[in-house]
Amino acid sequence: MKMRHASGVREHDLIDRAERLRESVDGLLPRLTDGADRDRFDKLRAELESVREDREDAKRLDRDRRWGDPMARAYAGLLHYYLERELPEVISFAVPGGEVQFAPLSKAPREVEAAVQQFDDPRRLILGYLEWARRGYHFFVVGKELWSSGRSPVPPPSVVPAKLAALPYRLQEGADAGRWECPHLHQQDPRPYLEVRWEGAGVAFRVCRKCVKGERQLLASLTEGTAVPDPSAEFPVSAALNVRCLGGGGCVHADLPPISKSLRRAYEYGRISDAQLLDGYLAEIRPRLGESDRPAFVAGGVCYGADAGRFLDALAPSPLERKALEAVLAHRPGLFEIDEPSASRALERLWPEAAEEIVGTIVADPAEAQRWIRDARANPGRVAELLKRAQRKSDERELLGALPRYATLAAEARYVDSVARAFRTQGPGGAERTALEQLPKEGRERGLAYAFLRALDRARTHDWRFSPTEREFGSSLTDRARELLGAPPERYHDALDRFLRSAGVADWGSRHPGDAR
Repeated sequence: MKMRHASGVREHDLIDRAERLRESVDGLLPRLTDGADRDRFDKLRAELESVREDREDAKRLDRDRRWGDPMARAYAGLLHYYLERELPEVISFAVPGGEVQFAPLSKAPREVEAAVQQFDDPRRLILGYLEWARRGYHFFVVGKELWSSGRSPVPPPSVVPAKLAALPYRLQEGADAGRWECPHLHQQDPRPYLEVRWEGAGVAFRVCRKCVKGERQLLASLTEGTAVPDPSAEFPVSAALNVRCLGGGGCVHADLPPISKSLRRAYEYGRISDAQLLDGYLAEIRPRLGESDRPAFVAGGVCYGADAGRFLDALAPSPLERKALEAVLAHRPGLFEIDEPSASRALERLWPEAAEEIVGTIVADPAEAQRWIRDARANPGRVAELLKRAQRKSDERELLGALPRYATLAAEARYVDSVARAFRTQGPGGAERTALEQLPKEGRERGLAYAFLRALDRARTHDWRFSPTEREFGSSLTDRARELLGAPPERYHDALDRFLRSAGVADWGSRHPGDAR
C-alpha cells in the first residue's frame, strides 16, 4: 500500500463527486435486472438516503462515517469532506489490471471507499459490492453502468454481446446453441482447445491451440467487470484433446483426465496464459497417451483404436502406399497420430524411424534400398513420390530382366532392341522418344524407326523427317515391328530375329553365354 498527499486535481474530483452525490444517491446503486431480488438494495438505499439527509450537518456526518453499512459510511465520509475540506492522504492498492487510489475519509473498507469516491466509473463502483458478491449476489459492468441480477446468476441480456466484442479472439457462433468458437473449430478442424463456460449466461467459449495467445487470458476477459459468489463454479475452465474415439472402452482416448487442480488454479489466479494452460494440459496427458502398448491409430482427430485396417481405409492410400504402411504399422505399439487423413502424411511421419522398412517393401535388394534412402535424404521430398519412383524402377527391372540378354549386337539390332525395351518400360510415348532421340542422320535404322512409328500409330506427325525411300522401307516392316512390340518375353528373341532378317540384317548378334532362355 502506498500513500501520498492528494493533488489539486484529486481534491477537485472529490468535491465534484460529493456535490453530485449530495443531490442523489442513485449513482451508488446498481441497476437491477427483472429477476433481481430488491429487498437488500432497498435497505441500502434507505441507509444512504438517511446519510444524505445529514448532508449539511458535519457533526452527524462524522458519526455516520463511523457506524452503519460500509457503503453508507464511505458515503458519509465523502459528504463530511465536502463540508470540512481537510487535506487527505491518498492511498493506493493493487487490483487486477492496475492500482486504485482513495482518500481514507471514513471507517469503511478501502474497496468501498474507492467505490464511493469514484462512483462514476462502474469498474470502481463494483469494488464496493465485492462483499455482497461473496454472500451470493451477482454484479456486472455493462458499458458505463453497473448492473446486478441479485442472487440469480443470469446476467443482463446486453452483457454477452459486449463481452464478445471485447474478447482478444474473434469467435463465431457454433452449431450448438450458446457455443462460440474460433474459426478453426468452426470449420471442425480437430485441434486441441481451451473452453471457458459461463454457466449463468448459458454460453461456452472455445479457442483452439493454433489461436490461443501466449499473453492473453480468455477467462480474465470474460470475468473482467464481474463479481460473483464462486467464479470457479460460474466460469468453469476445461481443455480437450478433441479426438473422436471409435476405439472402444479400452482405447487410451476413451477416458482422458481433466485439467489438474494445480494447473487450473494457476490459470484462475492469472499466473499463466491461455497458451500456457493448453500446453500444460497436453503435457499432463502426454505420458498417459504414450504409456499404453496397445496400438491407437489417429487421423484428422478421429481415433480408430487398434483397427489398422479401418485407419488405412480412412487415409485412401494407393496400393503401393498401403503395402508400405501395412508393413510398418503391423508391429508398431502405442499411439500413432497424424493431423490429417492422408497416406503421404503417414509415410512422412514414419520415414525417420522406418525408412529401411518402407523402401524394403518395394526394393528387395538391400544395397539398392540403401541407395534410395541416401538419395531421399540428400534430396528431401515426399515419401510417396520416392516410393513411386522406386516401384517404377523395380517394375522396369523386372520387365527387362525377363527379356533375353545379348553379348554382341549390330548397330541396327542395338537400335531396335532399345526401342522395344523402352516400349515395355515406358509405353508408346517412351518408345517414340527413344526412336527419335537415337535416330541417326543416315543408315538402315531410319527405315526401322519409321516401322516402329507406324506400329505405334505415331508416323503421320513425323513423315517430314523421312525420305520417300525410308518411309516405303519402314512401311514394309510395320507388321514385324508390331509383332516385336507385342511379343511376350519368351518369344522376344524370335520376334527380334524375324524383324531384323526381314530388314536384311542376317548376322545381327549373339546371346549372352549366361542367358539360359
